[in-house]
Amino acid sequence: VNGGGFYHMHTDESYQVRKSIDRHYSTTPLLLNTRHRVHKLEKYTRTRTSEKIHDLKRKMKNLKEVQLVQPEQSRKSKRRGSVQLVQPRKPRKNKKSHYPKEERQPYKKPPIKPLQAPFSIFASCLPGLEPTLLEEVQYLQSQWHGVSTETKTKQNARSIPGGVKLTIPSLAHLHILHLYLGTASHIYLRLNDDKIDGCPPLFTARGFPELKRKLKDLIVSQRWDQLLDMRSLNAKDARYECDLPWELQVHVSTSKSKLMHTKAVEERVRETLGDVLGIMGLKKDDDDSDEGKYATVAKKDVLDRPVVRLLVRIERDIVQLSLDTSSSDGSAIPLHMRGYRLNPFKAPLREDLAFAQLMAGGLKPRWNLQPMRSMLRGDDHGDVSPAGASATTGYPQKLQLFDPFCGSGTLAIESASILAGLPPGRFRPPPMAGTRFCDPKLWDDIKSKALSVSLESGDETHGKDSKKHNKILVAANDVSKRAVDAAKSNAQRAEVEHLIDFTAVSFKVHPLLNPLGQGRNEFEISESDPLRVVTNPPYGVRLVSKSKDSVYKQLTKTLYLSPYKTYLTVIGSEPKELRKSTLPLKVAFSTKHGGLNVVVMTEEH
Repeated sequence: VNGGGFYHMHTDESYQVRKSIDRHYSTTPLLLNTRHRVHKLEKYTRTRTSEKIHDLKRKMKNLKEVQLVQPEQSRKSKRRGSVQLVQPRKPRKNKKSHYPKEERQPYKKPPIKPLQAPFSIFASCLPGLEPTLLEEVQYLQSQWHGVSTETKTKQNARSIPGGVKLTIPSLAHLHILHLYLGTASHIYLRLNDDKIDGCPPLFTARGFPELKRKLKDLIVSQRWDQLLDMRSLNAKDARYECDLPWELQVHVSTSKSKLMHTKAVEERVRETLGDVLGIMGLKKDDDDSDEGKYATVAKKDVLDRPVVRLLVRIERDIVQLSLDTSSSDGSAIPLHMRGYRLNPFKAPLREDLAFAQLMAGGLKPRWNLQPMRSMLRGDDHGDVSPAGASATTGYPQKLQLFDPFCGSGTLAIESASILAGLPPGRFRPPPMAGTRFCDPKLWDDIKSKALSVSLESGDETHGKDSKKHNKILVAANDVSKRAVDAAKSNAQRAEVEHLIDFTAVSFKVHPLLNPLGQGRNEFEISESDPLRVVTNPPYGVRLVSKSKDSVYKQLTKTLYLSPYKTYLTVIGSEPKELRKSTLPLKVAFSTKHGGLNVVVMTEEH
């Protein structure tokens, strides 16, 4: 008791207080008032306690019939002080449980069947170039399938993120892809695929023992001892990795899988392949072991061996193996490395990106596959479209393209090669080196027949004789003389220097863009077709322009003064800066180049 008030006490405590008050201070007026309050508290406490006990007993009897409290029932609707018995919530369902579960099929060992046609192919490219690569592949398929009602069904190529997937009927078609594809980076041969008859299916691996077991079954079923070049090894002697005529490289990529450690997966793949083929030293070299020391010493003497590059892709625990067919001596060289640009200048443009920019600018390649029709015997027609062959004979006789910022000359060389009918892969070695599928004779025959019609003119002169005409098809310019010298040397290695006119002046005074410029009469330009201006100007990231005005604005002002009708295709890092040129530009595609996000924009007609 404190100043006439009271504390909320338990029933027994209030009872003891009441008795003490009756015994000692029953006559005190202040305590008489307190006694009244204590009696009131005792009555209230007993009433509330009895109600709670009664409510609890009633609900305990009907516990099985108690339902969950509905979410729309508000707290105000509940009786104050009542005990709410709510059944525990059921565990939350996983989102995946809403989808029907696929029954896991039992694993079956693939039958022993060597790798043979038809082949499943995946052509990779830079992100954003998939539509351009698909256009190239569909054109080649229309050439070797012919023009018929069944062409659409045979053109099974489709673009997926990262490249184009297709099926080819023979190895000769694979050589055609290596020779003519300009925007592809790598061409992979699928070693297991669910959609190809006769090819081992994809398999699931959620652990390393399962991966090794199923990978061993795949190697045995496809007879990799016959697929890989093992002819130089003696079966009686011990086989070491350094004794092989090829070098193994394993590239692993995982996504949303239990096998996440790429290095551990690579070790298991090497270990399994070495155990099945009986090759020692395919594991990673160990400096403490004798085998590792022997392999390290021997590798110094065998640096020019072809590379067999194996790609292991694990996505959602599903494993797919592919063989990189673009391998050659020393390393797996990507397809965009043509072999002619040995003298690059500052910030050069990749060859495949330059090829895609030229296609976006309207320069479509038209190859003549008519001489190779006797080699393409994997399809039903066994022939090449005569219509496509007749459309690709000869090459233009007038100037078609101008590059005011040529740099290393990549755009000029690629455009001259397209106009002259020279395939992009004419300087590459035979594909699939280190395997039994490598056929240098077939590769040389296809290249020779492709080059026999590439420089064909109206009077049917081929090869070096056609250089007598010296028709200028491309004009290239750069303000730096060192850049022009580098471009000339690269064009000479590409054997197109007689088709390109190089100048080292400012683009503002070039005769093609300046109406008062001298030497304009040296070029033969079509009056009906527009002059394609395809260029890669310095956009201020790797190369900084010294002028205060934007390069695009200066180029636009010069194009307005040009005496010819022009059609601009330009590449840059920011679309906002490109649109400052006040030309009606639209985005053709965007991709990555040298770690930068770049966009190619073309002028609307």
